[in-house]
Amino acid sequence: MGEGASPAGDDDALLRRELRRGAIPVEVRLAADEVADVSPPPPLFALVPRSAYLPIWHDGPVGDDASAGEDDAVDGPTPRTHFAPRLAPGRDASAPWFDHEGLPLRWNLPVGILRDLCTTAANGAPWKLTVHYRAFDDATDSVENADGAMFSCGVGGEPRDVARAHFFNSLKEAVFVAKGSASGVQGLSRRARADLWRSVVTGDGALAVAAEDELGMRATAAFKRVPMRLYVRRGGRNATGERGDGGA
Repeated sequence: MGEGASPAGDDDALLRRELRRGAIPVEVRLAADEVADVSPPPPLFALVPRSAYLPIWHDGPVGDDASAGEDDAVDGPTPRTHFAPRLAPGRDASAPWFDHEGLPLRWNLPVGILRDLCTTAANGAPWKLTVHYRAFDDATDSVENADGAMFSCGVGGEPRDVARAHFFNSLKEAVFVAKGSASGVQGLSRRARADLWRSVVTGDGALAVAAEDELGMRATAAFKRVPMRLYVRRGGRNATGERGDGGA
């Protein structure tokens, strides 16, 4: 170990890398009412970054979300490439929503949070999901007071743009709590902002380093306030989530 090196700092960096590298094994099936063939398509087995949002992972990282130099790079098949060709003619695959054992999943929570709320270590691998392409029906698809905008990212705009805006709004909230001002988020360089979003989509934590440096939000920084959001699982699977509105 070199002079001035900190064992605690090394351990913290290792922990952060491992948490960011974490991916969740999933088994995704097409909803029965979406099947247009005599038999349903086989399930899709994949690894999803814990930081990703389901509707964005559904399409795979493309354009500004892809790794540098690989504008259309996708690590393996995605639900869109796997299921869209098997949908009924005219069915739109641009605004999917997911459920776990009948429980609609909120698009605006990272995959890691959703999985931890919905499953336990004993029954969580692979995480079993169902993908839907028909419009979310508020009356029949949710057990409590909820609306489709909670579960389908395509409600209200282009899914990728809606998810990206949601992430950066959440980041502003966190930076404001920690530093008393969110102006640093607005001042991020274009490259740092793009790499930070790619980090969310792909789970590659190294891409977030420049943004963390510009924001002064590295693990070694000293904060008087630590931003935290608490998610509570109440009762059974139909009362899961931040506010208990009929979905995780």
